[in-house]
Amino acid sequence: MTCIVAYDIEDNRTRNQMARYLLTLGIRMQKSVFAVKIERHSFGRLQKKLAGLADGKGKVAVIRLCEGCKRQAMQFGEESSLYYVF
Repeated sequence: MTCIVAYDIEDNRTRNQMARYLLTLGIRMQKSVFAVKIERHSFGRLQKKLAGLADGKGKVAVIRLCEGCKRQAMQFGEESSLYYVF
């Protein structure tokens, strides 16, 4: 399953911890937006980990993408395999 994780965290230490963790699971699409591939049974664990990292110091959004969403996704702009997700 692919998830998009976006966050708005002002605290530098917390923000850096979040980014380091998400880089272990997926790729960075923008500064605070990541595409993460996980198994369905791991989704609850991901939510708990992100909530623990954020620790009430910011906002975190996790969007699960269905297969239809992935098929219809488009990419515009720079041709960079670094940011290509789907």
